[in-house]
Amino acid sequence: MTALGRLLAQENTATDLLAYLIELDPHPLAVVLDLPAGEYIAEREIMIGGRNRLDLLIRRHGSLEPMALLELKGASGEHNDQLGRYAAWAATSAPAARLRYCTLDGSAAAEVDGPWCPLSLIDLFGAWRTSLHPHAAWFGSDIADVLKDWDAQADDVIGSVTGWYVPDLITRRIAGALGDHAYALRTKAGNPMLLAYRQHLSGSSDTWIGVDLRCEGRKSPQRPWLFRPFVEVSFDNPTPEAQAAARQLAIAMQPAMMLHAIQQIVKDPDVLSANQHGGLLRYRESEPIFYHDKQVRLATQFKMDVSRVNRHDVAEMIRAVLDHLDHFAARAANTAATSS
Repeated sequence: MTALGRLLAQENTATDLLAYLIELDPHPLAVVLDLPAGEYIAEREIMIGGRNRLDLLIRRHGSLEPMALLELKGASGEHNDQLGRYAAWAATSAPAARLRYCTLDGSAAAEVDGPWCPLSLIDLFGAWRTSLHPHAAWFGSDIADVLKDWDAQADDVIGSVTGWYVPDLITRRIAGALGDHAYALRTKAGNPMLLAYRQHLSGSSDTWIGVDLRCEGRKSPQRPWLFRPFVEVSFDNPTPEAQAAARQLAIAMQPAMMLHAIQQIVKDPDVLSANQHGGLLRYRESEPIFYHDKQVRLATQFKMDVSRVNRHDVAEMIRAVLDHLDHFAARAANTAATSS
Protein backbone atom coordinates (compact mmCIF):
# COMPACT_ATOMS: atom_id res chain seq x y z
CA MET A 1 0.00 0.00 0.00
CA THR A 2 1.28 3.47 -0.83
CA ALA A 3 1.97 6.10 1.83
CA LEU A 4 -1.12 8.03 0.72
CA GLY A 5 -3.12 4.80 0.83
CA ARG A 6 -2.05 4.23 4.43
CA LEU A 7 -3.26 7.73 5.33
CA LEU A 8 -6.61 7.12 3.64
CA ALA A 9 -6.98 3.77 5.42
CA GLN A 10 -7.53 5.67 8.68
CA GLU A 11 -10.89 7.40 8.73
CA ASN A 12 -9.75 10.17 11.06
CA THR A 13 -6.77 10.92 8.85
CA ALA A 14 -8.89 10.85 5.70
CA THR A 15 -11.27 13.35 7.30
CA ASP A 16 -8.31 15.55 8.26
CA LEU A 17 -7.16 15.50 4.64
CA LEU A 18 -10.61 16.60 3.51
CA ALA A 19 -10.59 19.42 6.07
CA TYR A 20 -7.19 20.50 4.74
CA LEU A 21 -8.50 20.66 1.18
CA ILE A 22 -11.42 22.80 2.39
CA GLU A 23 -8.92 25.14 4.04
CA LEU A 24 -6.98 25.46 0.78
CA ASP A 25 -10.07 26.01 -1.36
CA PRO A 26 -13.66 25.73 -0.08
CA HIS A 27 -15.31 26.34 -3.46
CA PRO A 28 -15.29 22.71 -4.71
CA LEU A 29 -17.05 21.71 -1.49
CA ALA A 30 -19.88 24.13 -2.21
CA VAL A 31 -20.23 22.61 -5.68
CA VAL A 32 -20.28 18.95 -4.61
CA LEU A 33 -22.69 19.65 -1.73
CA ASP A 34 -24.84 22.02 -3.81
CA LEU A 35 -24.33 24.87 -1.33
CA PRO A 36 -24.72 28.55 -2.22
CA ALA A 37 -21.54 30.12 -3.51
CA GLY A 38 -19.39 31.54 -0.74
CA GLU A 39 -16.61 30.90 1.73
CA TYR A 40 -16.91 27.90 4.06
CA ILE A 41 -14.97 26.45 6.95
CA ALA A 42 -14.81 22.86 8.24
CA GLU A 43 -14.81 21.98 11.94
CA ARG A 44 -13.58 18.55 13.04
CA GLU A 45 -14.86 16.23 15.77
CA ILE A 46 -17.75 18.41 16.90
CA MET A 47 -19.59 17.08 19.95
CA ILE A 48 -23.24 16.47 19.16
CA GLY A 49 -25.74 15.82 21.90
CA GLY A 50 -23.01 15.39 24.51
CA ARG A 51 -22.17 11.84 23.38
CA ASN A 52 -20.80 11.54 19.84
CA ARG A 53 -18.37 13.50 17.73
CA LEU A 54 -19.39 14.40 14.20
CA ASP A 55 -16.62 14.00 11.60
CA LEU A 56 -17.10 17.33 9.83
CA LEU A 57 -19.39 20.29 10.41
CA ILE A 58 -19.47 22.83 7.59
CA ARG A 59 -20.28 26.48 8.35
CA ARG A 60 -20.36 29.55 6.19
CA HIS A 61 -17.34 31.74 6.96
CA GLY A 62 -18.25 34.30 9.63
CA SER A 63 -21.48 32.52 10.57
CA LEU A 64 -22.39 30.05 13.31
CA GLU A 65 -25.12 28.44 11.20
CA PRO A 66 -24.27 24.85 10.17
CA MET A 67 -24.60 24.30 6.44
CA ALA A 68 -23.68 20.62 6.20
CA LEU A 69 -22.92 17.57 8.33
CA LEU A 70 -20.53 14.96 6.91
CA GLU A 71 -19.79 11.47 8.22
CA LEU A 72 -16.93 9.64 6.47
CA LYS A 73 -16.95 5.86 6.71
CA GLY A 74 -14.66 3.47 4.95
CA ALA A 75 -14.35 0.12 6.67
CA SER A 76 -16.22 0.79 9.91
CA GLY A 77 -19.95 1.01 10.16
CA GLU A 78 -22.19 3.53 11.81
CA HIS A 79 -25.02 2.85 14.21
CA ASN A 80 -28.33 4.15 12.95
CA ASP A 81 -29.10 5.56 16.41
CA GLN A 82 -25.92 7.67 16.26
CA LEU A 83 -26.83 9.03 12.84
CA GLY A 84 -30.34 9.56 14.15
CA ARG A 85 -29.02 11.74 16.97
CA TYR A 86 -27.03 13.80 14.48
CA ALA A 87 -30.12 14.17 12.28
CA ALA A 88 -32.29 15.16 15.27
CA TRP A 89 -29.74 17.79 16.28
CA ALA A 90 -29.62 19.13 12.73
CA ALA A 91 -33.42 19.29 12.53
CA THR A 92 -33.50 21.74 15.44
CA SER A 93 -30.16 23.53 15.10
CA ALA A 94 -29.63 23.49 11.33
CA PRO A 95 -32.85 22.66 9.47
CA ALA A 96 -31.38 23.62 6.10
CA ALA A 97 -28.13 21.70 6.54
CA ARG A 98 -27.15 18.96 4.08
CA LEU A 99 -26.56 15.57 5.69
CA ARG A 100 -24.11 13.42 3.76
CA TYR A 101 -22.99 9.89 4.62
CA CYS A 102 -19.77 9.33 2.70
CA THR A 103 -18.40 5.89 1.79
CA LEU A 104 -15.90 4.92 -0.84
CA ASP A 105 -18.48 4.26 -3.56
CA GLY A 106 -21.54 5.75 -1.87
CA SER A 107 -23.32 2.39 -1.70
CA ALA A 108 -23.45 1.70 2.05
CA ALA A 109 -25.53 4.80 2.71
CA ALA A 110 -28.51 3.06 1.10
CA GLU A 111 -28.71 0.96 4.27
CA VAL A 112 -28.85 4.00 6.56
CA ASP A 113 -32.27 5.23 7.63
CA GLY A 114 -33.32 8.85 7.87
CA PRO A 115 -32.43 12.02 6.00
CA TRP A 116 -28.83 11.11 5.22
CA CYS A 117 -27.91 11.11 1.54
CA PRO A 118 -25.13 9.00 0.03
CA LEU A 119 -21.97 10.58 -1.30
CA SER A 120 -19.03 8.75 -2.83
CA LEU A 121 -15.62 9.64 -1.39
CA ILE A 122 -14.33 9.43 -4.96
CA ASP A 123 -16.73 12.21 -5.99
CA LEU A 124 -16.12 14.17 -2.81
CA PHE A 125 -12.32 14.33 -3.06
CA GLY A 126 -12.54 14.43 -6.86
CA ALA A 127 -14.36 17.75 -6.66
CA TRP A 128 -10.94 19.38 -6.13
CA ARG A 129 -9.67 18.23 -9.53
CA THR A 130 -10.98 21.50 -10.97
CA SER A 131 -9.81 23.66 -8.06
CA LEU A 132 -8.10 26.92 -9.00
CA HIS A 133 -5.70 26.33 -6.11
CA PRO A 134 -2.84 24.35 -7.71
CA HIS A 135 -1.88 22.43 -4.56
CA ALA A 136 -5.50 21.55 -3.78
CA ALA A 137 -6.11 20.40 -7.36
CA TRP A 138 -3.01 18.18 -7.31
CA PHE A 139 -3.67 16.72 -3.87
CA GLY A 140 -7.42 16.17 -4.38
CA SER A 141 -6.72 14.46 -7.71
CA ASP A 142 -4.16 12.12 -6.14
CA ILE A 143 -6.55 11.14 -3.35
CA ALA A 144 -9.45 10.57 -5.76
CA ASP A 145 -7.20 8.44 -7.99
CA VAL A 146 -6.25 6.16 -5.08
CA LEU A 147 -9.89 5.74 -4.09
CA LYS A 148 -10.95 5.15 -7.68
CA ASP A 149 -8.32 2.41 -7.99
CA TRP A 150 -9.64 0.76 -4.80
CA ASP A 151 -13.15 0.91 -6.21
CA ALA A 152 -12.02 -0.86 -9.39
CA GLN A 153 -10.13 -3.51 -7.42
CA ALA A 154 -13.41 -4.68 -5.88
CA ASP A 155 -14.31 -6.23 -9.24
CA ASP A 156 -10.91 -7.89 -9.78
CA VAL A 157 -9.64 -11.25 -8.53
CA ILE A 158 -9.97 -11.01 -4.76
CA GLY A 159 -6.46 -12.27 -4.12
CA SER A 160 -4.97 -9.36 -6.09
CA VAL A 161 -6.49 -6.51 -4.08
CA THR A 162 -4.34 -4.06 -2.12
CA GLY A 163 -6.75 -1.30 -1.07
CA TRP A 164 -7.66 -1.11 2.59
CA TYR A 165 -11.42 -0.79 2.07
CA VAL A 166 -11.65 -3.18 -0.89
CA PRO A 167 -12.66 -6.31 1.12
CA ASP A 168 -15.56 -4.30 2.53
CA LEU A 169 -16.61 -3.26 -0.97
CA ILE A 170 -16.44 -6.90 -2.07
CA THR A 171 -18.75 -8.16 0.69
CA ARG A 172 -21.16 -5.24 0.17
CA ARG A 173 -21.36 -5.87 -3.57
CA ILE A 174 -21.82 -9.60 -3.13
CA ALA A 175 -24.65 -8.90 -0.69
CA GLY A 176 -26.19 -6.50 -3.21
CA ALA A 177 -25.99 -9.14 -5.94
CA LEU A 178 -27.66 -11.74 -3.72
CA GLY A 179 -30.52 -9.43 -2.77
CA ASP A 180 -32.85 -9.95 0.19
CA HIS A 181 -31.50 -11.78 3.25
CA ALA A 182 -27.85 -11.06 2.42
CA TYR A 183 -25.95 -8.68 4.67
CA ALA A 184 -22.42 -7.30 4.70
CA LEU A 185 -21.21 -7.11 8.29
CA ARG A 186 -17.98 -7.23 10.27
CA THR A 187 -16.59 -9.81 12.66
CA LYS A 188 -15.76 -8.93 16.25
CA ALA A 189 -12.17 -8.44 15.08
CA GLY A 190 -13.38 -5.88 12.53
CA ASN A 191 -12.90 -8.00 9.42
CA PRO A 192 -15.45 -7.92 6.58
CA MET A 193 -17.96 -10.74 6.50
CA LEU A 194 -21.23 -11.61 4.79
CA LEU A 195 -24.26 -13.61 5.82
CA ALA A 196 -26.66 -14.95 3.18
CA TYR A 197 -29.88 -16.61 4.37
CA ARG A 198 -32.80 -18.65 3.13
CA GLN A 199 -35.77 -19.79 5.17
CA HIS A 200 -35.54 -23.47 6.05
CA LEU A 201 -38.43 -25.60 4.85
CA SER A 202 -39.35 -26.58 8.40
CA GLY A 203 -41.92 -23.80 8.40
CA SER A 204 -40.48 -22.10 11.47
CA SER A 205 -40.05 -18.36 11.01
CA ASP A 206 -36.71 -18.45 12.84
CA THR A 207 -35.02 -21.45 11.22
CA TRP A 208 -32.58 -20.76 8.40
CA ILE A 209 -29.97 -22.20 6.12
CA GLY A 210 -27.20 -19.99 4.80
CA VAL A 211 -23.61 -19.19 3.94
CA ASP A 212 -21.20 -17.21 6.13
CA LEU A 213 -18.27 -15.65 4.22
CA ARG A 214 -15.35 -14.08 6.13
CA CYS A 215 -12.23 -12.20 5.15
CA GLU A 216 -9.42 -13.32 7.45
CA GLY A 217 -7.78 -9.91 7.66
CA ARG A 218 -8.14 -6.58 5.88
CA LYS A 219 -4.35 -6.21 6.03
CA SER A 220 -3.96 -9.53 4.18
CA PRO A 221 -6.96 -10.03 1.87
CA GLN A 222 -4.83 -12.46 -0.18
CA ARG A 223 -5.14 -15.03 2.61
CA PRO A 224 -7.83 -17.66 2.07
CA TRP A 225 -11.26 -16.45 3.10
CA LEU A 226 -13.57 -18.64 5.16
CA PHE A 227 -16.64 -20.11 3.45
CA ARG A 228 -19.11 -21.60 5.94
CA PRO A 229 -22.43 -23.27 5.01
CA PHE A 230 -24.65 -23.16 8.10
CA VAL A 231 -27.99 -23.80 9.73
CA GLU A 232 -29.41 -21.40 12.28
CA VAL A 233 -32.22 -21.42 14.83
CA SER A 234 -33.29 -18.36 16.88
CA PHE A 235 -29.98 -16.50 16.73
CA ASP A 236 -31.35 -13.56 18.74
CA ASN A 237 -32.71 -15.86 21.42
CA PRO A 238 -30.14 -18.66 21.90
CA THR A 239 -31.98 -20.66 24.54
CA PRO A 240 -30.99 -24.24 25.38
CA GLU A 241 -34.02 -25.35 23.39
CA ALA A 242 -32.85 -23.36 20.35
CA GLN A 243 -29.36 -24.80 20.70
CA ALA A 244 -30.73 -28.33 20.80
CA ALA A 245 -32.93 -27.65 17.76
CA ALA A 246 -29.98 -26.18 15.85
CA ARG A 247 -27.83 -29.21 16.57
CA GLN A 248 -30.58 -31.61 15.52
CA LEU A 249 -31.01 -29.67 12.26
CA ALA A 250 -27.24 -29.51 11.64
CA ILE A 251 -26.89 -33.27 12.06
CA ALA A 252 -29.77 -33.82 9.63
CA MET A 253 -28.18 -31.43 7.11
CA GLN A 254 -24.59 -32.60 7.69
CA PRO A 255 -24.26 -34.71 4.51
CA ALA A 256 -25.06 -31.66 2.39
CA MET A 257 -22.66 -29.42 4.32
CA MET A 258 -19.49 -31.49 3.94
CA LEU A 259 -16.69 -30.58 1.56
CA HIS A 260 -17.23 -33.42 -0.93
CA ALA A 261 -20.91 -32.49 -1.30
CA ILE A 262 -20.22 -28.78 -1.76
CA GLN A 263 -17.44 -29.40 -4.27
CA GLN A 264 -19.88 -31.29 -6.48
CA ILE A 265 -22.14 -28.28 -6.97
CA VAL A 266 -19.71 -25.35 -7.37
CA LYS A 267 -18.16 -24.46 -10.73
CA ASP A 268 -14.54 -24.73 -9.50
CA PRO A 269 -14.30 -27.49 -6.86
CA ASP A 270 -10.64 -26.74 -6.17
CA VAL A 271 -11.45 -23.26 -4.91
CA LEU A 272 -12.52 -24.80 -1.57
CA SER A 273 -10.50 -26.95 0.81
CA ALA A 274 -11.06 -28.28 4.31
CA ASN A 275 -9.33 -29.90 7.24
CA GLN A 276 -9.08 -33.64 7.75
CA HIS A 277 -12.67 -33.69 9.05
CA GLY A 278 -14.17 -32.49 5.76
CA GLY A 279 -15.18 -29.12 7.19
CA LEU A 280 -16.29 -30.12 10.68
CA LEU A 281 -14.41 -28.71 13.65
CA ARG A 282 -13.75 -32.27 14.83
CA TYR A 283 -15.45 -35.46 15.95
CA ARG A 284 -16.06 -36.35 19.60
CA GLU A 285 -16.73 -40.03 20.12
CA SER A 286 -18.02 -40.26 16.54
CA GLU A 287 -20.32 -37.27 17.09
CA PRO A 288 -19.80 -34.35 14.66
CA ILE A 289 -18.73 -31.07 16.24
CA PHE A 290 -19.60 -28.03 14.15
CA TYR A 291 -18.16 -24.56 14.07
CA HIS A 292 -20.69 -22.32 15.74
CA ASP A 293 -21.87 -18.89 16.86
CA LYS A 294 -23.82 -18.98 20.12
CA GLN A 295 -24.40 -22.72 19.51
CA VAL A 296 -27.40 -21.78 17.35
CA ARG A 297 -25.59 -21.03 14.06
CA LEU A 298 -23.79 -24.30 13.28
CA ALA A 299 -21.49 -24.50 10.29
CA THR A 300 -18.91 -26.46 8.41
CA GLN A 301 -15.90 -24.41 7.40
CA PHE A 302 -13.79 -24.34 4.23
CA LYS A 303 -10.90 -22.22 3.05
CA MET A 304 -11.66 -20.35 -0.17
CA ASP A 305 -8.70 -19.75 -2.48
CA VAL A 306 -9.16 -16.08 -3.39
CA SER A 307 -6.56 -16.25 -6.16
CA ARG A 308 -9.18 -18.15 -8.22
CA VAL A 309 -12.30 -15.98 -7.79
CA ASN A 310 -13.75 -12.50 -8.06
CA ARG A 311 -16.87 -11.23 -6.34
CA HIS A 312 -19.14 -12.43 -9.17
CA ASP A 313 -17.74 -15.97 -8.84
CA VAL A 314 -18.33 -15.92 -5.09
CA ALA A 315 -21.91 -14.69 -5.47
CA GLU A 316 -22.53 -17.56 -7.91
CA MET A 317 -21.00 -20.05 -5.46
CA ILE A 318 -23.18 -18.81 -2.63
CA ARG A 319 -26.33 -19.12 -4.76
CA ALA A 320 -25.34 -22.64 -5.78
CA VAL A 321 -24.76 -23.68 -2.16
CA LEU A 322 -28.06 -22.15 -1.01
CA ASP A 323 -29.88 -24.00 -3.80
CA HIS A 324 -28.08 -27.20 -2.83
CA LEU A 325 -29.04 -26.87 0.86
CA ASP A 326 -32.61 -26.01 -0.15
CA HIS A 327 -32.91 -29.10 -2.34
CA PHE A 328 -31.39 -31.35 0.32
CA ALA A 329 -33.86 -30.07 2.93
CA ALA A 330 -36.76 -30.57 0.50
CA ARG A 331 -35.70 -34.17 -0.25
CA ALA A 332 -35.35 -34.87 3.47
CA ALA A 333 -38.82 -33.45 4.12
CA ASN A 334 -40.33 -35.54 1.30
CA THR A 335 -38.63 -38.69 2.58
CA ALA A 336 -39.94 -38.07 6.09
CA ALA A 337 -43.45 -37.43 4.78
CA THR A 338 -43.39 -40.62 2.69
CA SER A 339 -42.12 -42.68 5.62
CA SER A 340 -44.90 -41.42 7.86
